[in-house]
Amino acid sequence: MVEKYNYYDGNKDKDFNISKMYDYVKDKQELDKSLEKQISPFIVDKKLKILDACCGIGYISNLLSELSPQSIFFGIDQSSYLIEEAKKISKNKKNLSFEIGDLYDFSNKFQKEFDISVIWKTISWLPYYEQIIKDLMSMTKNHIFISSLFYDGDIDFEIKVREFKKESGKNHFNNYYNVYSLPRFKKFVFDLGAKNIEVYNFNMNIDIPKPPIDEMGTYTEKLENNKRIQISGAVVMSWKIIRIDL
Repeated sequence: MVEKYNYYDGNKDKDFNISKMYDYVKDKQELDKSLEKQISPFIVDKKLKILDACCGIGYISNLLSELSPQSIFFGIDQSSYLIEEAKKISKNKKNLSFEIGDLYDFSNKFQKEFDISVIWKTISWLPYYEQIIKDLMSMTKNHIFISSLFYDGDIDFEIKVREFKKESGKNHFNNYYNVYSLPRFKKFVFDLGAKNIEVYNFNMNIDIPKPPIDEMGTYTEKLENNKRIQISGAVVMSWKIIRIDL
């Protein structure tokens, strides 16, 4: 039996979490623009069934539905209040639907159900990635798109964060910011039967100001070569976008 992990601890920090996700709706993030670029050849002018795993308020489904309005999008998230917001945002789009639940609760029901799956800015915030990748591969026919924090060497980093100013951080560590070994991840996915893996390095090309010092949130620092690194708290945000071909 798979042990459940609750990314959001009940309704703690509900208003904060919703507010942060609405920021993504109001202002498209650079990472999301990269997803548009990488996924467009696979969804534009096509009628597909697309899974938005751990969808939050469904902003990725909404974003991609603009590129592929004829496709059907299905979002899953364990947080009931996020799914409520997803339904509000998408109420005028008949090709988007959302349900509350953990991904592995749906994996037996939806064997090879989806042409494409997307899990966006999620797996580094889980205790580990193995089960969720297995579930996604069992549910998906053709391609999986992932963004997460990766390291090019053969080392995994488990990073736990405790934000004392949040309700969820008052009594224990409330979040992960894990950085995974890219070679180890690729081997795991190939061993599960993937046919091909494409990796895209993400380079931030705009300046992002620092958030309050007691709050996690991405900002940028410019290096001597004018490239930017992304930082959240004390963590370097080494984003990569990965496409898994099945």
